[in-house]
Amino acid sequence: MLKLANDLSLTKNTRLNSLGPSKIRAFDVKASKIPGIIKLTIGEPDLNTPDHVKEAAIADIKANDSHYAPQAGKPELLEAISKYLKRSIGVDYDSKSEICVTVGATGALNDVFMSILNPGDKILVPTPVWALYFQLIKLTGAIPVQIDTSKDGFILTPEHLESVLQNEGKGAKAIILTDPSNPTGRVYPETTLKALAEVITKYHLFSVTDEIYGELVYGNNVHHSLSQYIPERNILISGLSKAYAMTGWRLGYIAAPADIMKTIQKVNAFLVT
Repeated sequence: MLKLANDLSLTKNTRLNSLGPSKIRAFDVKASKIPGIIKLTIGEPDLNTPDHVKEAAIADIKANDSHYAPQAGKPELLEAISKYLKRSIGVDYDSKSEICVTVGATGALNDVFMSILNPGDKILVPTPVWALYFQLIKLTGAIPVQIDTSKDGFILTPEHLESVLQNEGKGAKAIILTDPSNPTGRVYPETTLKALAEVITKYHLFSVTDEIYGELVYGNNVHHSLSQYIPERNILISGLSKAYAMTGWRLGYIAAPADIMKTIQKVNAFLVT
């Protein structure tokens, strides 16, 4: 085994010292060894990628469609995402200037955090939540401020948000909201989102919504988006991993106002080109 040169041993990125490996992944490895177990560890749908998607990918490979694409994504894909968002949440995003394709929703989170957060900035994170948010935020030097939602049925109320913004979250730059929630599965009611939008506007925050589970709602639940109420503030993140069982394909996207999208596309280009 190669050993790092002694004079380089203390030169790593010190922000990484406080970050541990993924506990979810470690637990998944252990659980996966149990015969016949039904795993509820990582966000993996219990179905496979639809045949028509696989056939389209195979056809593209055979057609040698394997060269560099535009840094924000192919125009046809950007247009398809724009049409989907118009159809699903009723918000118009310009495919040329307000959408970016990413390496999964995690790549989208990196793009967004690196675009809007500076060292020392506060970003509000309602919990319980997917733990990787904290590591990605800390890599930027920003400070995640946790908001415990357990006493309100795992829904962040506008009253609770305003209280945090007047106390430990004072001066925060942004808030990230996972809706539908991972891991609780809670779906935010429309009335709650509208009220949260008013607080977010009052305190001049960016809102970042992770809507990767947006198509997986059941019963009387209906998925709404903050982009329907504050599109000028909201940065929407989603992708194909969950609804289309394409976790390994790493296809995500971001939709946001053109001014901030210029920065997001710049960061994305640095990370994927």
